[in-house]
Amino acid sequence: MSMSTSLDLSRGSGEASTLTERDERSLGRAELDQLREKERDILDQLHHIRTVTATRRDQIRASCPTSADLISHLPAEVLLLIIELVLQSPLVGCDPHRHIKRELASLSRRWRNLILDSPSLWNRIRICEPWDVPFVKAHVARSAECPLDVEICMEDWDDCDWSAINDRLIVVIRCRHRWRSLVLRTTEKDLIISCITFAWWFISFKRLTIIDDGLSDPFRFSPNVDWSSVDYLELQTRVDLNCLSNLSGLKTLLVRIPHVGSPPTHVAFSLLKLKTLSLSGYTGDLHFCLETLHFPLLDSLSVNVTHARELMEAIVAPTLRHVCYTPYSCDNDMSSVFGNLSSKFLSVERLSLCDYTELWQTARNTNVKSAQAVSKAFPNARHVELHARHVEAFFDTEATCPADGWEHLQVLKIQGLFGDEISTLKEWLRRRNLEGKPVLDVTMIDIPSIFSDSRRFAIYESFRPCCNVVVPLGLDPTSSLSSSDIPWERLPYSSASQASSTLWADDDSKRRCEFCIGT
Repeated sequence: MSMSTSLDLSRGSGEASTLTERDERSLGRAELDQLREKERDILDQLHHIRTVTATRRDQIRASCPTSADLISHLPAEVLLLIIELVLQSPLVGCDPHRHIKRELASLSRRWRNLILDSPSLWNRIRICEPWDVPFVKAHVARSAECPLDVEICMEDWDDCDWSAINDRLIVVIRCRHRWRSLVLRTTEKDLIISCITFAWWFISFKRLTIIDDGLSDPFRFSPNVDWSSVDYLELQTRVDLNCLSNLSGLKTLLVRIPHVGSPPTHVAFSLLKLKTLSLSGYTGDLHFCLETLHFPLLDSLSVNVTHARELMEAIVAPTLRHVCYTPYSCDNDMSSVFGNLSSKFLSVERLSLCDYTELWQTARNTNVKSAQAVSKAFPNARHVELHARHVEAFFDTEATCPADGWEHLQVLKIQGLFGDEISTLKEWLRRRNLEGKPVLDVTMIDIPSIFSDSRRFAIYESFRPCCNVVVPLGLDPTSSLSSSDIPWERLPYSSASQASSTLWADDDSKRRCEFCIGT
């Protein structure tokens, strides 16, 4: 009885465990089925979302321009400004109005219509062999009533065909009242001016530029022509300077005198409205008498001539504020130019002393005598720009320091490759601060790029205790050396400049316009 009872209990417990396992498997299958059902629902939703997303994306893309067409959706005035900038910066040897303008007009109908209907893109006209008469007429017509900038370039002609020149010139002379500027690149200056002023002695343009090889006779501004409208004149040719008094309205005068044999000429003229004057070139044939050049409103003077002393003595400019002097040769003896001129340029507040730039000449440092003459000639200078080679002479504290003569100095700018001059300049700035003088704003340019930005930045920072240093934009103080650690020493100026010049020459030769060269 007891045995049968125990057998029944064991059988019952076995059946119960079997039922429990079955129930668990059933529950697991049911749960798995539910998860699979949810997975199918989620995948269906994801598929629906992806389909809707793709549809919406296609709709948006269809309503928006492609990246290639974005520029076509710019406002007309913005697109016109872009085209004008492109035409003003062509490749070397490229005539943008014959090549680039035509190329841009072929890109789309909108661009073509904008170019054809914008007078500001047609107001620059060249009288030269590649510009035939219909092309000149098209520019005159499409420029509407815009002021015209005319360039007459006879050097483009292989053989001087006056009939062809005259046919083109007549087209623009008929609208000479619209001329804003005139550029003459020809040795036949007098003949061209005669054609322009024939039966109409009034000049309407404001800017005149004359450029030639300097071998022709000196150009003379006739007193029979009314030149009063001309306020900007640039001359790179032989010219009778005494005739400049006929340009009564002149405000800017830039003259480059070629080195050709000419008989000695005495120069004396006055320009009552002149504000900017730049004279450069060979003045050995010109004799400037004492105080014979009168410019009562002159504000800026730039000098780079062979006989600068006579010129400086001849100028009378009571309101002159800015003087820029560049030696004509490698001889930097400025004492012969500025010596004993201590009371002549008291009004000058900004002084720029540039360096001689001929690469084949050996560089020479400025001597102390030159520095003393300069500081005495411009005692009221507030803003001074020097080259690195001037530093030793102007700031050497072991001798009489010429820079101490600038009692009102506020800004100091130094250009060129630095070497031992750095310690000299630091010592002078430190002594200046100990004397209680105002702290200067100092800018240094052209510290050699062979040094990393971090080392160059450290050089600038070393000046900060004794002045307000102006650090060049774009200098990264965190960058590391990209080359070996080169000791700080004086670097050869000529080799660096030659390398830079060669690099630019290579770039220019590579970026020439094949279309215009071929035509």
